[in-house]
Amino acid sequence: MFKREERLKELFLHEITLALRGANGLNSRDSGILTITGVDLANDGKDLSAYYSVIGTPQQKERCERILAASVWDIRQTLKKRLRLRIIPNLVFKFDGTPEHAARLEDLFSKIKSENNNADENP
Repeated sequence: MFKREERLKELFLHEITLALRGANGLNSRDSGILTITGVDLANDGKDLSAYYSVIGTPQQKERCERILAASVWDIRQTLKKRLRLRIIPNLVFKFDGTPEHAARLEDLFSKIKSENNNADENP
């Protein structure tokens, strides 16, 4: 990957995170904990996928999804004002389930470890 693309991805990740701090409804207790986990910029630079995860209940995940979808236009306008780029890409938010999968795997590993410790103690 080119250095410019990497710099743009880091810049977009930072700016989207800053723009979301002011989004209505995301900072309430009903929304869970939202994290932008990464961004992916298309080769032509016209499409940007922002990946997010939410720690909370399924209702909180749905609420965050709705809020993110509704604030795409506002975030693009913020990016247009703050960045000096010819093209501001179309923004799409995609759910990233990686943290949930990692937590599940960690639980499985801890269960296996405790079972192995119990088996070692009781020969």
